[in-house]
Amino acid sequence: MSRRVAKELLHIREWLSLADDLVMRGRDAYAADGLLQEAGDSLMMKLGEAAGRLARAEVEPPSGMAWTMRSPTDPGSSISTRSTARSPGSPCRATAP
Repeated sequence: MSRRVAKELLHIREWLSLADDLVMRGRDAYAADGLLQEAGDSLMMKLGEAAGRLARAEVEPPSGMAWTMRSPTDPGSSISTRSTARSPGSPCRATAP
């Protein structure tokens, strides 16, 4: 594994841990605090950008994951990583390896 990929994966682990902290505060706290919402947006953007970099580096994603997916309406666009194991409407629980 290259140093660049290892660094990217360490960043992702940290960002998922921070996202888990946000989730643990609960929906009401998140909805009431604009700063928490900005933090959540920032983390999602960072995770999506990192997923794109790993996909371009041809790093194999974890089982049940895809770094990027093509949008059915726009074949040239990509959508951030989503777990295939999570059911729609279920709360997101980010866990660090």
